[in-house]
Amino acid sequence: MASIYLIRHGQASFGQDDYDCLSTIGTEQASHLGADLLRRGIQFDKVIVGGMLRHQQTAEGCLKAMQIGEALGNEMTINADWNEYDHQDILSKLNPDYASANGVKQHLMQHKNPNIALQNLLNSAFSRWIKNDHAEQYNESWTVYQARVQRALQTTVEQAGDGKNIAVFSSGGPIALLSQMLLQIPAGKLMDLNWTLVNCGISKIILGCKGHILSTLNEHCAFEGHHSRLITYK
Repeated sequence: MASIYLIRHGQASFGQDDYDCLSTIGTEQASHLGADLLRRGIQFDKVIVGGMLRHQQTAEGCLKAMQIGEALGNEMTINADWNEYDHQDILSKLNPDYASANGVKQHLMQHKNPNIALQNLLNSAFSRWIKNDHAEQYNESWTVYQARVQRALQTTVEQAGDGKNIAVFSSGGPIALLSQMLLQIPAGKLMDLNWTLVNCGISKIILGCKGHILSTLNEHCAFEGHHSRLITYK
């Protein structure tokens, strides 16, 4: 049976003007994950990378540590269908003041607990998006986003051969959506699942004769114990 390893990118530059770039910790996470996969004897026959910089940086760091970066050079495929949703656009449709990272910062500075305020803000924005009552307002509506991610999985499945291991470097949104669908979790609980996904965590889908099975979700043992400082969620 073929297996698809969905790998979330390392910590990005959340709160900065350019979120789509790994932080110092994110770069370390990617390398550490690769070293752990090498130690465990896990190899990939093909690598698919989302079209975002943080996806590519994570893949490069991980594969280099696995000592297979050059060998898989011709086997790496860029597929933008694995890209994350546009969180800034989703926030801006809740309130135009949140169209920039600075606008969100200004909002959070008014609260005693910025982390809770951020969580509430994101929950409100994404709930509005998922309800799909204002689909025409978004650059990418909820239903269009769902179709894109399902297309990404289908394309990857078509590229998988018998017994092949495929790595997909993507984001929390697509990984959470596919997990929600395979586990038949209500869409309203999607973001609760999304928030728990660890940077450089792995969710594994097994392609069996009876369909797709989510074998593991958010596995991140590489970062537990002595390396727990590397556990992040943004």
